[in-house]
Amino acid sequence: MADIDTIVVLDPIQFQKETTSDVYTQDSANTSSVETYLIPLPVDAKAARVIFNGSFDPDGGRLHIRVKGTGVTSITTPTKTANTQVLEWTALTPATASTGIVHTPDFDCSALFLAALHIDICQSSVTANTTGIEVIVQVKKEDSLDEWTDLTRWTAMVRTAVAVKSDFAAQEAAAQTILSITNPTAGGLDNIGKFIFLEDTATIAQCEIAYIVECGADA
Repeated sequence: MADIDTIVVLDPIQFQKETTSDVYTQDSANTSSVETYLIPLPVDAKAARVIFNGSFDPDGGRLHIRVKGTGVTSITTPTKTANTQVLEWTALTPATASTGIVHTPDFDCSALFLAALHIDICQSSVTANTTGIEVIVQVKKEDSLDEWTDLTRWTAMVRTAVAVKSDFAAQEAAAQTILSITNPTAGGLDNIGKFIFLEDTATIAQCEIAYIVECGADA
C-alpha cells in the first residue's frame, strides 16, 4: 500500500517534477483524463498531418496534445524508427482563437515501408470538455501542393465531468515511481488502474503521461 500523500506509477517518470507541477485525472473509476490513439498510415502515403479542431466545444477546458511518428525503413532486415516528434506537447484552449485549432507539421513518411502516428490528448483544466475535440488525420495527395485527403476523423475527449487537479507535494527526481502528492484521494487519484496527466508548468516539453497503480491516504 502506498504511503500517505503518495501515489505509485507503473513506469519511472522521465523528467524531474517540481512542486509547481500538476496532476490531472477524472474522479471516477470509469473515465480518464487521457486518451491515446495509434493510427496506421497507408503504404502509399508520402506525408501525413493531424488537425485538432477545438471549435467543437468553444467553452471547453484546456487540453494538452502531442503526436509522435514511427516507421519501418527496411523489410529485408526489419529496421524500425521511433522518436519522431511530429508535434511536441502543445496546449490547446478551445475558446482562444489563436490556439483553438492546432495542426502538426507534415510527417514525411515517403521513405518508410510502414508508418504510424501516435496521438495523445489530455485534459489539463478543471473545465469540462462536454462536446470534445475533433481530430482529423490526413494524407497528402500531391507531391508539391498542399492538397490533402482525410484518412480518418473522430471526436475525442468528450467529458461531461471536469478533470481534478492535484499538486506535487515535493520535488521528484526523474526515474521515480513513488510520487509525493498533496491529498491524492481528495484529488481522485484513488481511482487507480488508468492513465493520468503530469503537467510540467515550467517546461511544457517535460509533461508526461503516467499509469497509476497505487494511491495512499490523505494526510
